[in-house]
Amino acid sequence: MSIEGYELKELKLRKKGEVLAEIPDSFYAKTFLPLADNVFTAIRLQENWKVYQKRYENVEERIAINLRREFDEMIEATKAARDGKVKRLKETIVRWGYPPTLPIRMDMADMSTKMIYGPSTDISFACLSDMDRDLVFIFNLHVEESIPEDYWFILKGEDPEIFERRHMKLGIRLCDIGKKIKDNLEVARRIREILIDIRNERTPQWANSTYHIAIYFTASGSNLSLEFSNWNALGDIWDGVNAIQYGLPDCMFNYEPLPPILNIMFGLNRAHFTERLVKTLTEHRLYWNYMSTENLKEFKTEDYETYDYFIKFYSHQLENGIPLPIQSLNSTPPIYNKETGNWETMGFKFPDGPRIHYRDLGLTFEEALNGVLFDITHESKIDKVTRENIISLGHGLETTYLRPEP
Repeated sequence: MSIEGYELKELKLRKKGEVLAEIPDSFYAKTFLPLADNVFTAIRLQENWKVYQKRYENVEERIAINLRREFDEMIEATKAARDGKVKRLKETIVRWGYPPTLPIRMDMADMSTKMIYGPSTDISFACLSDMDRDLVFIFNLHVEESIPEDYWFILKGEDPEIFERRHMKLGIRLCDIGKKIKDNLEVARRIREILIDIRNERTPQWANSTYHIAIYFTASGSNLSLEFSNWNALGDIWDGVNAIQYGLPDCMFNYEPLPPILNIMFGLNRAHFTERLVKTLTEHRLYWNYMSTENLKEFKTEDYETYDYFIKFYSHQLENGIPLPIQSLNSTPPIYNKETGNWETMGFKFPDGPRIHYRDLGLTFEEALNGVLFDITHESKIDKVTRENIISLGHGLETTYLRPEP
């Protein structure tokens, strides 16, 4: 079963103001959507914004299936590298895990993870509903000496009693903390006070490991997972953590507690933060993130509306071309007027210049979705990106190397 994209002329991108106006004010994440540029673009490519809303109804099981698949692949690839079965670590990309969708070069994973998070750590990612801040689901990843060792999920369908647990001091149910408390860092703090006992019950051998909660909205997580460019993805993370700097009422995601080195780095400006983190993860190399074609093929037969949602967005991005790293660094963010509560501009504007097009790389639409590692950095002076700029295709144990082994 092949995956084919739309031509640009087949896509209708609705006006930003028109789309934002049709979303009811009762939809909590409405104010934040123009900062989540990928999600907002995906919504604009639909006939009605409710396609997005419908996509996230009863979504926890689907996301859990997808994440389990990705975590298993990540753990398998990382252990293979540890056992010496992956020889070309500098040319191989895997998911980092913190957060799950970020790519990292395999030779960088050990140093970067330990430097930021320490030798033994858990992070539980708690997802709040875009609609009403209801707790949707939680997943936890444990990393030991930079190796992903274990993960677990808390889903309403599987663990309803955990969602009913109450905070010892506040008396608030776990599922209601996001609704009752409006400050997201305080929400994360209170969720952590409940979950730390659950973490210790499930994995008592790691009870002394550091423990962080990452709080995020469905829209912010989806926005990151839709991003092709690893340079843009790091900028998206800065936006989410520092959303208040745009004048918005709260962050879109954050850690509680924030690891000390990240606390320093999030204090940098957007461009400086992005450059530093991309250096840490891929030594400044551009990577087109991979989108699970396996999931897409399942959607194509089981849920065509969701499949079409993704394909329209991917087609729009790839047909317009993916920005170069220097364009990502110099992009202009949207402007929110805190006094009026309105967006004066929406979406990121990128400098003029060449873009990367998958046909110039000799790739099919489906191949372009499987991950591409380039030799391009923010310092590259280039007029046209071609197949000669590709280091490898794919990810993990499915990587194809286009250059002779060093």
